[in-house]
Amino acid sequence: MMASILEEFAYGNLTPQAQSWKRDSQVAQAIRLIEQNEQKLRGRLGPAEKELFAAYAAMQGELHELTAVKNLIYGFRVGLLMTAETYHGMDSLYMNGNES
Repeated sequence: MMASILEEFAYGNLTPQAQSWKRDSQVAQAIRLIEQNEQKLRGRLGPAEKELFAAYAAMQGELHELTAVKNLIYGFRVGLLMTAETYHGMDSLYMNGNES
């Protein structure tokens, strides 16, 4: 059992990449289909095309990671705004804390 979310985060034990999927989940099925199609495609490519495809796949992976990080940050910010509204109300947030 985790002692604290903040402590786990500080020790690097919580990361968006550290996830597992159930074998019958939609994500796992999509991953298997991607792998199958990639194997078929690689089988039809020559050496130069395989190298080009590897570079493409690496950049696609990097873009996916950048997008995931941006989405995580955005979601976290939205969650914090929702929490702030719950405790303080939006009027006080936008009026520098001055309630009318």
